[in-house]
Amino acid sequence: MKTFFKMLIASILGGAILIFLIVFTLIGIGMAGQKEFELKENAVLFLDLNYPINERESKNPFENFDPIRGQSQKTVGLYEIVKAIKEAEENEKIAGIYINAGSVVAGMGTLKEIRDALVKFKKSGKFIIAFDENLSQRGYYLSSVADSIYVPEEGIVEFGGLSTAVPFYRKFLENVGIKAEVVRGSNNKFKSAVEPFLEYQISEANREQISTFQNSIWSVLRADIATSRNISPEKLDEIANTREATMPQRAAELGLITRTAYLDEVRDVLVSLTNKEKFEDVQLASASQVASLKKSSKDKTKSSRDRIAIVFAQGEIGSGEGSDTEIGSDRIAEAIRKAHEDEKVKAIVMRVNSPGGAVLASDIILREVIRAKEKKPFIVSFGDLAASGGYYISCMADTIVAQPTTITGSIGVFGLFFSAQDLLNNKLGIRFDVVKTHEYADFGAIDRPLRESERQYLQRYIDKFYGGFLKKVATGRSLDSLYVDSIGQGRVWTGEWGLKLGLVDVLGGLQDAIDIAAKKAGLETYKIVTYPEPEDPITAILKQLGLDPQSKIKKQLGMFYPYYEKIKNLYKQQGLLMRMEYDLLIQ
Repeated sequence: MKTFFKMLIASILGGAILIFLIVFTLIGIGMAGQKEFELKENAVLFLDLNYPINERESKNPFENFDPIRGQSQKTVGLYEIVKAIKEAEENEKIAGIYINAGSVVAGMGTLKEIRDALVKFKKSGKFIIAFDENLSQRGYYLSSVADSIYVPEEGIVEFGGLSTAVPFYRKFLENVGIKAEVVRGSNNKFKSAVEPFLEYQISEANREQISTFQNSIWSVLRADIATSRNISPEKLDEIANTREATMPQRAAELGLITRTAYLDEVRDVLVSLTNKEKFEDVQLASASQVASLKKSSKDKTKSSRDRIAIVFAQGEIGSGEGSDTEIGSDRIAEAIRKAHEDEKVKAIVMRVNSPGGAVLASDIILREVIRAKEKKPFIVSFGDLAASGGYYISCMADTIVAQPTTITGSIGVFGLFFSAQDLLNNKLGIRFDVVKTHEYADFGAIDRPLRESERQYLQRYIDKFYGGFLKKVATGRSLDSLYVDSIGQGRVWTGEWGLKLGLVDVLGGLQDAIDIAAKKAGLETYKIVTYPEPEDPITAILKQLGLDPQSKIKKQLGMFYPYYEKIKNLYKQQGLLMRMEYDLLIQ
């Protein structure tokens, strides 16, 4: 009888889940079947950027779905945002752009790319206005391009310069009885990705490189803001140093914003700018909606058979399939292979946003890049990060395009292992006794530290990989290996420095990379195709609904989740890695 009830309950639960999925699938089909978005006269592109911005939009039909209201507002990626801004620039029905970006979550490369697109948009003579209740420094940088910036009188304007925080885990490891075993390249004095496991604070070498790239990024931000707001760089430094622009009224007096205003007043401004009678008549079109608009007949890409492929590679590099936010060597290598084997594809652009990762996985991707380059032009566009393994998979490209604020370089290799001897022996009372056939049969065992002879072996192995890294960069960039070593050694640079040093060819964004690819392929008309295929929608739906274990933990831990994720992935980070400081928090 007990078995019967167990089976009955299991059947009921299974049926409930099936019905649940069917209902949501039907909702998705219904949403997909909605009529095409129709743009009205004097519409406004509404850029609500108060969410994390990935490289491209999710194909999950339930992105941000509210089951109570039965509505879904899909977030968009950088690719779609820039595409929407370009469409707004060219579309006669769009009168201007309205930005909400006060709490934007994006890297400096992404912010620069969006802002550059907005600067170009302004040449059309159309308006840009920005409003938010509070402006973070990133939000202000993006909003500063607007003709008018509004913040409520009781709001906040963050403007105080950049700081970089590096979390350190050594004390935690000591507390739980784990010791990090690290072997770095002999010359990699700047390869500081392992510092959080070995030290209690930032080393002098790491402090030097952080200061260099941080000042480089600040100089770009300051110059852009100075141009848009007509304030001298020196005055901006003075304002940042005193943080006197925090109160919106003072920020307006200093020229950082236009004036204080509340949402109803900003809506009145939009009504006036669009020649409408009331705010309800103003059509606010999202980036996703505008990016989806069908191109006009005059669009040069409409009827072309030739294609340019964009391969999106975002996240840490590892083996296997990966996901939309993790670079899996199998998935990305296959995407590149499909692109270079497709006869319609005449050029390839790989968009890289990665801090690096596993050596072997990086090498598998680079192998496919080299094969692709032999057949057709291969251009790389850097996003926020293209460091270590992220730079490795890019170094053989015909042309490398980066934002001046991109974090790149970090040419180096290290080995990272963890010994839990103290945890097992002293804290848990567990001891392993080993029987083996050969001296090093238990190499890498977690219950003991590395022996000196094992360290020496690893050192030779890592130096070999580092030498190979130098040769590949030297070959791909037409540089001398000794020179590459002098600017390598694990050191992190910005795209601005990368251009000076020869690691980067052109400063710009994804569209610049596409233009270069088209020119190299001799194309005047072409279509854009993107790879790889988006993440499995069922997995994406479970994540969105919070039904997968990771989403539940993320919800429970909130702001502490990134630190949990770092600790959870300690084991995964073992082995030979080409990786930079994944946890750099530049604010």
